Amino acid sequence: MKILLIWPPSPDYCVLTEDFSCCEPLPLEYLGAPLMDKYDIDIIDMRFEKDDIRTIIKKTNPNLIGLSVPYSVVVHTCNRLLEAIKNDFPAIKIVIGGHHPTVTLYHLNLEYVDYILTGEAVETFHSLVDNLSDNKPLIDIPNLYYYNHDGKLQFTYSKDIESIDVFPAPDRKLLKKYSNLYFHAHYDPVSLIRFSYGCPYNCSFCILWKLCNRRYLTRQNEKIIEELKSISNKNIYVVDDEAFIDVKKMHALADRINEAKIQKKYHMYVRSDSVVRNPDLFKKWAEIGLDSVLIGLESIYEKELKIYRKKISLNMAYQCVEILHSYGIEIRANFIVRQDYTKVDFANLLKEVKRLNIDRPTFAVLTPFFGTDDYFRLKDQFIINKLEFFDCFHTFLKTELPLKEFYFEFANLFKYSAERKSKGAIFYEGKNSSFDSFINKIQSSYEYYENYNK
Repeated sequence: MKILLIWPPSPDYCVLTEDFSCCEPLPLEYLGAPLMDKYDIDIIDMRFEKDDIRTIIKKTNPNLIGLSVPYSVVVHTCNRLLEAIKNDFPAIKIVIGGHHPTVTLYHLNLEYVDYILTGEAVETFHSLVDNLSDNKPLIDIPNLYYYNHDGKLQFTYSKDIESIDVFPAPDRKLLKKYSNLYFHAHYDPVSLIRFSYGCPYNCSFCILWKLCNRRYLTRQNEKIIEELKSISNKNIYVVDDEAFIDVKKMHALADRINEAKIQKKYHMYVRSDSVVRNPDLFKKWAEIGLDSVLIGLESIYEKELKIYRKKISLNMAYQCVEILHSYGIEIRANFIVRQDYTKVDFANLLKEVKRLNIDRPTFAVLTPFFGTDDYFRLKDQFIINKLEFFDCFHTFLKTELPLKEFYFEFANLFKYSAERKSKGAIFYEGKNSSFDSFINKIQSSYEYYENYNK
């Protein structure tokens, strides 16, 4: 069997384009790895391909196509691909998976799809391919939608993963032709890796803890060491939601990296309470290459931290900044902008960013993503239903300020941050004139809202 895995192109409307960040599709490298010895596997990253999907399929001639639908913003793009594939190549079986179909099947053109994977789908995909190859039934494969004999879409059953160590290491040879093109902000080139799965917290705006049932699983340190040794890139982006929850493990991993003389620069997500409670751990990681962290400081107001269920205080957040700076770790801090913000709130936020000396601040409009507690609480208040706006740069809710002013103030947060110094003042600087385009798109976003009471 010949299998083609596809990572979709960016949507037609995109604020944060590939000029700012373009990371390797690590999920597809995980999916392909266990099948390499038995099947003919190829991965196409359509962000770089000049040929259209029909030409690509004619060249590769697959029996099975796996299309990732990683984010809600690419759903319409993926729907067009699905329709084109099924209409021109009806004999090819199509399977989709990724974050969006895991959370919801809404908005997907399922008439062009044969199978749907949900959740961590490495084992599900492996079993699906084997069973299709051997003409075996699919009912016993977990986390799978398929069409039964009556032509109805049927879900098998849900099964939580018990360990991520059962997954083989991602096979980066599958994307070798693109490897020098992947970067994340100023980390260029960059490779992605995961140390853990899940999160035990329950922030109101996040879906991850629901998908993993608030479990937290870690990889064996030796498997991580082996994978780090196999990666040629110096820049490593650890894509865990929070890698430092298991403090003992991370101490041991730092020691092993040091012993193995692995020299990398790491960018990682971290909670501020992890830093405050374990400053010695971050001192150790700074010594072995922790270059920068993304911290969800989220707000400058205590009341908002409580609404988000962050389980941190402002004082703890500020302590975290001091500790990280004392070890020379660069801080990329994210702040959530609420729809009820006034000009005073925007000014206060800029003032705090300056006072805290945040190295590379980022800002996100409060976005009720599908499946989150915020979504179920606020969905009936949506003033727009544009899937491409699920990007953290747009509002789905009525704003206190007129929309045009809201977006002007929001864009000004990025402009101010970029103007503090000539370079390195904002995480997403972009290439060429892309930052100017980024600002213009945000400022003009108000034009997309119809029937809004201005």
